[in-house]
Amino acid sequence: MEYIERGFRESGAVTICITGDAGDYINTFRHRFDPYVERIMPHITLMFAQDLDVAMWQSVRLPIQEGLAHITPFRVCVGSTGVFHGDTPVLWLLPEDEHGEIAAIRGVLLGATSGVAVERVRDFVPHISIGFFDQEESLMSARQAVDTDLQPFDFRVAFLSFLRADDNDVWHCVDTLNLGESGSSTIQGC
Repeated sequence: MEYIERGFRESGAVTICITGDAGDYINTFRHRFDPYVERIMPHITLMFAQDLDVAMWQSVRLPIQEGLAHITPFRVCVGSTGVFHGDTPVLWLLPEDEHGEIAAIRGVLLGATSGVAVERVRDFVPHISIGFFDQEESLMSARQAVDTDLQPFDFRVAFLSFLRADDNDVWHCVDTLNLGESGSSTIQGC
């Protein structure tokens, strides 16, 4: 486990990483609007905490895996955009959670990590970030362009990923948890 700790910040995130054709399609938008496209793969952040290091992850991994055992792999559809306004306006894609799987996973994560200071506990919005902007005008122009170009798509969710950022703010997968399986507290890697 020492190799996992070297060069990483203390914070960590649990995500749904989006790979394959869906990830490539999302990156077509991110390459246009996201200055961080090379730092992290397309994803839906389910939980972020400043103090979620590998030791803490290992202590909550088994309860999370047990909670995920009843949630089988599922499909997520994406066909619309959304925005966050504020200091750094964000353009994002909306993952449709038709049967509540994302909400159920989020509930498992929060329940298993009750001692962790998780960010955005009450105002969490599942989303796939595709752009960050300095001005509202640029945000709205980009949203109009994406709304024009966006073709609805879907992707399969079969596992969650535990990510950590290195000292250069590049995010790396450290561990994965499969949906619909019970497991162990041993980190599996990615």
